[in-house]
Amino acid sequence: MMSAEIETLLREAQEGDAEAQYKLGIAYCTANGVKEDFTEAAKWFQKAVDQNFLPAKRELGIMHLTGEGVEIDAATAYSMISEASKALDPNAMYHLALMYEKGIGVKPDLYEAVKLLAYAAEMDYPGAEEDAERIDNIIHMERERKLKSRPLLNLDISDVDVEAACCKKMLDSMLNEKTVVMDTFDGPQLIGEDADGNDIVLNKCPYCGKSIRRISRDKY
Repeated sequence: MMSAEIETLLREAQEGDAEAQYKLGIAYCTANGVKEDFTEAAKWFQKAVDQNFLPAKRELGIMHLTGEGVEIDAATAYSMISEASKALDPNAMYHLALMYEKGIGVKPDLYEAVKLLAYAAEMDYPGAEEDAERIDNIIHMERERKLKSRPLLNLDISDVDVEAACCKKMLDSMLNEKTVVMDTFDGPQLIGEDADGNDIVLNKCPYCGKSIRRISRDKY
C-alpha cells in the first residue's frame, strides 16, 4: 500500500505537476515509499523533462549514462546533463566533468573537467574536490611530459595551458608552476611573478625576451 505522501505525489504528478513528477521519479529510484523501479522512474522523469524541468533532465541524463531504466545513450546524456550544468546544478557539473574526463558523449577535455569539478567543489558537492585534485595531478604530469619533450625555442601558450618554453629558466618556471596560463577578463593570459612574488601578466619572457606565441592546443 502506498503511503499518503506517495499517493499525494502520484495524484499531483498525474495532474501534470513537473516537480511532483520529478519527486516521484526520485522515489522510484531510491525505493522511498514505493518499490524500486528505474523504468517507472524514467517514465516520470521524462514527463517532467517534457515540461523543461531541469533537475529531471539531470537525472534522466544520468540514467542514460548508466543504462538504468533506459537505454545507454551518451549523446542524450550529454545534452541533458550539460543543460542542467549551465544552470549551475553542482550534481550535473560533477557528472559532466566525468564525461569530459573519459570522453563519454563528448571529446575528452581534462581542462574542462577540472574547471567543472572546481565549480562543483565550491558548492560543496561530495567528491568534487578530490576528483578535481586527481585530474589536476594528471594535467600536471602531462604538462611536465610535453614541456620536457619540446625544444627550447618558442614561448607558446594555448587557451588553457603553457605549451612550450623558450629558454631553460622559463622551462623551470613553468615546471614549478610559477608561470602559468590563467583565464582573465581579457582572456587567457600568461601569468608570472614580480620580484615581490605578486602575479603579473607577461607579454614576453622575462629571462630571454622572447615574445609569446598563441597557438591551438593541438598544434604540436
